Amino acid sequence: MFLEATRMKLSLNEIPEEGLTLSEKFSPGEMGLQMPGLKFLSPVEVTAAFLKEQDLVVVNVEARGEQELLCGRCLEAVKSPYEGRFDLSYEVKGKFALDVTDDIRQEILLSFPLKPLCKEGCRGLCPACGNNLNHSPCQCKR
Repeated sequence: MFLEATRMKLSLNEIPEEGLTLSEKFSPGEMGLQMPGLKFLSPVEVTAAFLKEQDLVVVNVEARGEQELLCGRCLEAVKSPYEGRFDLSYEVKGKFALDVTDDIRQEILLSFPLKPLCKEGCRGLCPACGNNLNHSPCQCKR
């Protein structure tokens, strides 16, 4: 469960004809981005450009931060920059406000690999003794 961040919420009347850009820094905990195998080491910087087209609002989003993932083979922590770009669109006919915060959170989570690797040729762990085969060969009798 995460604290609901609502700083990417705005009244539709606030979006001028030429569009509106909002920039915010979210703490990883505030956005619910801390979980086993994934954590952000820095605030997540989000820039969202809102453009209204009749009854549709298109939002171009860029998100950045420093992340730490666990390798899917050897379980070593891997630090790397996160940069995500995605577009969101909303039917807004009859609506007065728009909150895109949770959709941004979901897009960030969906952008992570199912099985991140520390390096392309990661050898993983020995299935018998658990030795990390990237550091040294295993001495067990498999």
